[in-house]
Amino acid sequence: MDTRRNRVNNSAIRNLPADCIVEVPCYVDANGISVPTVGELPLGPAACCMSNISVQRLAVEAAYRGDSSLLKQAMMPDPLTGALLTPPEIRQMADEMLIAEEKWLPQYADEIALAKKRIDDSKKDGTYIQTREGYQGAARLHTKTVEEMKKDRESATRNAAEADKAKK
Repeated sequence: MDTRRNRVNNSAIRNLPADCIVEVPCYVDANGISVPTVGELPLGPAACCMSNISVQRLAVEAAYRGDSSLLKQAMMPDPLTGALLTPPEIRQMADEMLIAEEKWLPQYADEIALAKKRIDDSKKDGTYIQTREGYQGAARLHTKTVEEMKKDRESATRNAAEADKAKK
């Protein structure tokens, strides 16, 4: 049986770090799960992977240290964030996110106190960056209720069966 699995690279993909997580083909048989060596990715996809791996490592280091400066540095090169926001908007967004998630981020306690002060000061001195007119963010997307999901179950099951890669 051929399947895919997320795992520690351990050089399955030679031009990515050994300790990063990769999705690679695996073979399951009587001996268990076997992972072949995939080899090297083409340079373009490898470069995209490396930029994401670097951002993820920076975010983990920021969380471990409770360092909002590192957190903001991790957000800056994110492709979507960098495409939509300026550096000042990213810094303000990071402060707002830290404040909003305060109860789950005890390692950032000192940084959150500073973030609250920065946000308050920017509102007082007029440098606070307002959200774009009419922008609702992810809240614009409808979240289905359980009843709606049950109603759509047959259609979703049929759609998933048609898209099943294992059948091909």
